[in-house]
Amino acid sequence: MKNVFMRKTAALLATVMVLSMLMPMMAFADFGTITNKSNQTVTGSIYVTSGVYAEDGFLNDDDTVTINVYKSDGTAVGAVYATYASMSNGSYYYDFNNASLSGFNLSSSDYPLSLSYYNPVDSTYVTSGAIAYQNTSGGGGIYIPPATGSDISVSSNGSVDANALANALEADGNVMLSLTGDFVLLPASALTEDGIVTIEKADGTSYELPLSVLDLEALADSVGVELDDLTIRVDIETLTGDDATAVVNAVNLIGGKSLSDAIEFKVTATGNGKTVEVNNFGNTYVNRMIPLTEESDTAVGVLYDPATGEFSFVPSTFSTENGKTVATLKRNGNSIYTVIEVDAKSFEDLAGHWAQSEVETLSSKLIVEGTGADMYEPERNITRAEFATMIVRSLGLTAEGTSEFSDVPSGEWYTAAVATAADAGIVKGYEDGSFHPNAMISRKELAAMVVRAMAFAGEETTLTAAEVDAALASFIDAGTLDWAKDEVAAAVSAGIVKGQTSTLVAGDFNATRAEAATMILRFLTKVDFIN
Repeated sequence: MKNVFMRKTAALLATVMVLSMLMPMMAFADFGTITNKSNQTVTGSIYVTSGVYAEDGFLNDDDTVTINVYKSDGTAVGAVYATYASMSNGSYYYDFNNASLSGFNLSSSDYPLSLSYYNPVDSTYVTSGAIAYQNTSGGGGIYIPPATGSDISVSSNGSVDANALANALEADGNVMLSLTGDFVLLPASALTEDGIVTIEKADGTSYELPLSVLDLEALADSVGVELDDLTIRVDIETLTGDDATAVVNAVNLIGGKSLSDAIEFKVTATGNGKTVEVNNFGNTYVNRMIPLTEESDTAVGVLYDPATGEFSFVPSTFSTENGKTVATLKRNGNSIYTVIEVDAKSFEDLAGHWAQSEVETLSSKLIVEGTGADMYEPERNITRAEFATMIVRSLGLTAEGTSEFSDVPSGEWYTAAVATAADAGIVKGYEDGSFHPNAMISRKELAAMVVRAMAFAGEETTLTAAEVDAALASFIDAGTLDWAKDEVAAAVSAGIVKGQTSTLVAGDFNATRAEAATMILRFLTKVDFIN
């Protein structure tokens, strides 16, 4: 009975952070994470963000802070004590670890509890939110209050308490799940139409699942169950054995270096013994965080294709905190991801060229390639098919499918890329249904495609008429932009197009491979796909 009690109670642990605004010019004080445990102990912390209290003779490293405990009706039942723990980044932290509540003679009807401590600077109390507790005896049942930023426990078998999950999502929309294994089972009945469920492993690998990408009703239909019987399973599995070795060998083959484990992320819907994989999130980019084994100036997040043994670029940014570097990989689907280092390729005809740095950066990101014999041909005009392929790579999309354009036949090197770019709304054909894949792309066509790619990545690109005129005011040839006027203006406003000169946007001029690479790099930076 005790084991059942402990498992059920573990699923109801709620953490609460309630912001208490103090008087202007005073230090900010708050409760940190608070957990009321099944053995009638409470664990948490309080903190203040400056030395005002210390200067006032309160809250310094010799103090013990009294924290009053209140029943649901507001009656004070006793106190627990927080002691000084540390100072970090200007904040003083005081912890109360497993402070006992057993002497307060609490019953289930006394919950939810709340805590408060006195702020002597402005004579107010800083108060916590409601604290959940499950009492399995003496009536009263289970109380699950709304939670903010909840950290909900996951059982060793991957299960999550549906009531706790539903309440946390309803209250805040953001829930953190800490994994001990490799997967979590989310009851669809507890999920909302929006919100984010973040699943994190002990090593720091995590996955942010925006619930808006799940069409739960359609998924339930696809496996033949009612919504209440549908389960969403999220796997975060580190590759091991031969699978991991295959990835390392593939990295070595391209002269690269592995900077992280290879992780497979997967979302599936299950019910009635059937499973459907969820692997297309449209234009919603889902974040997954992977810790690095070491820092690198040329690190790149990549998708690994086990069928071909090849890597492709994944939009990724990097941050370092407390000496630990973490990559945030952004993509609209799932697969096997890792972080590698690839030296930028040096092209003989780029030495001293104005776009050398931009092209070499994109080369290290696996976005651009040379034309053979260590050449890039920066001043050669780029075709519509070539640029569509470059855009698809920069968005981290998998090129697949066949095109509906009349002049894009199956089997060409660009067929899948053009089809993918068309599906994403980035390329458009002509009125006769053709695409002209081998035609040279003009600067205004290139700018229009980049702006559409920005919109696909979630960047606002719509300008008012006044903003369009202001963006193009310095260009004497703005009148030649016709159909592309708004999109070129958006590209100029975003800093992606800067004109061939200070007064000429040169929209009808053919774009070069150097110009294309430069605009791609500016686009990636603008939408925070690289840093």
